[in-house]
Amino acid sequence: MAEALDLGAALDTVVSTLAAAFPTFKTVAAEDETRKTLEVPAIIVQMSELEPDPDKDPHTGQFPCLVRIEARIVLGYRTPKVRREVLKAAGALAAAVHSNRLGVAWGAAAVLAVEPDEFAPQADQYDVWRVEWAHAADIGPSYFIDDGVRPTQLLTSWSPDIGPAHEQEYVAEAGDV
Repeated sequence: MAEALDLGAALDTVVSTLAAAFPTFKTVAAEDETRKTLEVPAIIVQMSELEPDPDKDPHTGQFPCLVRIEARIVLGYRTPKVRREVLKAAGALAAAVHSNRLGVAWGAAAVLAVEPDEFAPQADQYDVWRVEWAHAADIGPSYFIDDGVRPTQLLTSWSPDIGPAHEQEYVAEAGDV
């Protein structure tokens, strides 16, 4: 059985993956972290919504949803050519996120928006762009318990040469199961 998705751990993994992908940013953090000051350039990440996705119900007792994530690219207004630089950074973030799972066991990201954003009234000292994306996920534990033996090898054959009497004729397929 797959482990239930821990949203807090998933957010931490997304933040650390983005921090590794954007080492020149002084701050890459979750929005819920307390801070007195913001060192820029910065990427501030938050999970903004768990959008129900009933058409993707796995019928396992889990909640099928789209986990929406927003990241704000924040550059100080004194950055040379700040409007161009924040746009370039937002585009680079969107490209890095596109079709990426960001180290979490959920669906690949679908980028939904890349746009200017005013994230707080005190943002007049910054130029901010917002990148929004979503991952398909099944939240909560599955009620299926998989305590059987997991196969380690895939063997194939053609009918009628199948069954125990023909085991020596089976072909092992390449790769792990």
